[in-house]
Amino acid sequence: MSLQRAVENNYEKAYCNMMNDAEMQDAKEEWIESRAEELIKNFDNDNDWQIIELLKIKLESKSIDADIYNQFVTDICYSQAKFEFNKKFKH
Repeated sequence: MSLQRAVENNYEKAYCNMMNDAEMQDAKEEWIESRAEELIKNFDNDNDWQIIELLKIKLESKSIDADIYNQFVTDICYSQAKFEFNKKFKH
């Protein structure tokens, strides 16, 4: 085997590894996105105002509104989905 062929094989192997890594990352992100959206749906109810009021008290802030609350819920759900992914797929 020539040096040139060995280098070509190495480049091909590196490219295949890169593509596999990209596909795995895409699948991971898709799983997390799906799970986070499922969790976010659990917060869709008419009692959200009670949670917002509790957050205002606990954070000693009057500036918490629905947008901040929605971002809070989104962040928590994505964090939970990432945790579940890692627990499920990375022993």
